[in-house]
Amino acid sequence: MEGSDTPLMAIERVRVTVDARRIDELCDAFRSLIGPGRAERGCLRCEVFCGLPEANTVLVESLWKTQEDLIQHLRSDRYKSFLQLVETSIEQPSIEFFLVAQVSDLEMVKEVRNSRM
Repeated sequence: MEGSDTPLMAIERVRVTVDARRIDELCDAFRSLIGPGRAERGCLRCEVFCGLPEANTVLVESLWKTQEDLIQHLRSDRYKSFLQLVETSIEQPSIEFFLVAQVSDLEMVKEVRNSRM
């Protein structure tokens, strides 16, 4: 386990509700934008989930090595295009950012499981 006051990574989660008849079109548009974004400095992962949790929902999650990498991404022209797609939401979109200060792995599971005995 690592602990620090400085975030170890940043996570972005965007949820958009779209007209169900346009779900495939908009999912393709989101995927075309995030594909090149995966090559941006600090991008650890970027995924588009279509139809989850509801059939007319697009969920985009990205994981960034540092908060600074995320900020650089938010300032990019590609993100401006991304926001234009977000604005097609038929309901209020949700954009959330999580700054992660601690990351744990399987050792945490072992510690927790062993401590209850």
